[in-house]
Amino acid sequence: MTDLLAYNFNLDTPRLAGALGHAAHHHIGQSFMHDLAREGDTLSAEVIMLAGGEIDFPDDEGRRPLHEAAFFGRIDMVKFLVQNGAVIDAPLHPFGYTALYYAVQEGHHEIAQWLLAQGARRDVTDRLTGQGLLHLAAIRGDMQMVGLLIAAGTDVLAEDRKGQTARDYAARYRHTGLEKTLLKV
Repeated sequence: MTDLLAYNFNLDTPRLAGALGHAAHHHIGQSFMHDLAREGDTLSAEVIMLAGGEIDFPDDEGRRPLHEAAFFGRIDMVKFLVQNGAVIDAPLHPFGYTALYYAVQEGHHEIAQWLLAQGARRDVTDRLTGQGLLHLAAIRGDMQMVGLLIAAGTDVLAEDRKGQTARDYAARYRHTGLEKTLLKV
């Protein structure tokens, strides 16, 4: 506890108590670790973890700190969480989004590359639309992300629920260079 005091944590706040598993959580069940993941505060996260706090606590929707870190582009936090036991492919309900899905959606190349290197599933799709990782990258016109995903073995011909491939999305969003590249692949 003296380490926590050294970081100026108020040990009586409900948020910190919740992070340590002692009391309340946010209105949708998020822990203090979710906040730290969004902010990329790995130092505080390590202190909380060493004090017995849960680093992979899902909120009411299944969102975990790893989802937050990937969405907000916090590579050091992503690494910290995975290296300390966070479930790399934990799905967010009801759509099935994973940390890799969020990294691709938000264009965080370094995080996507690192998660792929750690063995993250490449076949993640939106359970409602069927859009996969390549679809997301094609919507953004993100040639670099498409390259990362293809190099990792993502299925270029994967279709969404309407039978559309990533190439179809690139064409729809007028990313002609990407469309031509996907057509060649």
